[in-house]
Amino acid sequence: MSAPVRVVAADREPPPGWDERVVRAPGGHLLQGRAWAAHRASRGWEPRFLRFSDEREALVLLRRRPPLPGVLLYAPRGPAPLGDPADRVAARAAALRDWARTIGALNLLVDPVLPADPGYAAAMAAAGFRPTAEVQPSRHRMVREIPAGATDEELLAGLSKSARQRVREAERAGVRIEEDTDGTHLPAFTRLVIAAAGRKGFPWSAEASLDAWWRRVLASGDGIFLVALAGDRLLGGLIAYRQGGTLATAFSADDAALRAERPGTMHALRFAAIRRARDLGATEIDLGGADVAPDHALPAPGTPARGLYDHKVSLGAHWEECVPAHLAVLRPGWLALGEAPARLRRVVRRSGRRT
Repeated sequence: MSAPVRVVAADREPPPGWDERVVRAPGGHLLQGRAWAAHRASRGWEPRFLRFSDEREALVLLRRRPPLPGVLLYAPRGPAPLGDPADRVAARAAALRDWARTIGALNLLVDPVLPADPGYAAAMAAAGFRPTAEVQPSRHRMVREIPAGATDEELLAGLSKSARQRVREAERAGVRIEEDTDGTHLPAFTRLVIAAAGRKGFPWSAEASLDAWWRRVLASGDGIFLVALAGDRLLGGLIAYRQGGTLATAFSADDAALRAERPGTMHALRFAAIRRARDLGATEIDLGGADVAPDHALPAPGTPARGLYDHKVSLGAHWEECVPAHLAVLRPGWLALGEAPARLRRVVRRSGRRT
């Protein structure tokens, strides 16, 4: 592991320039930013904006569970790598663990977006962390490189032949791709996302929370909402985050009942996102994940998520294996006591089903 790192400040409010350093800088993530902190605060979490002795920073969310003492801690997609090597990220996770102990935390969960690295796994184990279930729907990424100065035709050439045909089919069918800056189509899009999540096995169901978050991120300027329309009818949509110097598609869905009538909708939407990333000067675009719980493995042929994987490969993306979420249990006795009521409720429900 790298030289030890310490937490030197823990503020309740974000210092000036937080998003520029933690969200928009290379290796940053939107879920480490002010908008996500405010959204989670609206739902009962307490944000803390931490600074390390190596001048990097991280957002941590606290959750209290009275009458039990202590708090639960989560660093959403953090500590962000910010262009640093994996051992440095692990050193910051260890610093978060040390700070968590000083405030009586029960546990600490971290899940930075970081390419798989055996050294990181070893460093995290040495720091008392163990791999745990993912909080976010996907762990791994599907990434497409973008050559500097690429034209639209050069970007299109990076698609498979069938994907290029789909993009052109959408154009011929009258599918129109626009940016919805004020969120007019968000209610309809939310319903499409929840339906798609059910088909693919992603755990999204909190409709009110999704809509509130999307409106907050669009207002921040770090979200882009692309919609596919036929007249005024929503065929599909895509929300991408501006983070880490690039675009990362976060949510996307189409109306499955209209695929035969309006083919190529999602191909056209994702190609529009690729073009937008090019216009922002990005060298790559993160097209999101295609893996699902519980194992988050590369989807096997015939599984529900395989179609999504094949779709993103057809757009020129490749699979990038990333590190798992890690958990440090700091006060196991109190944590077990807090989890006992939930375990009892699960046992009772199972007993009821058997009778």
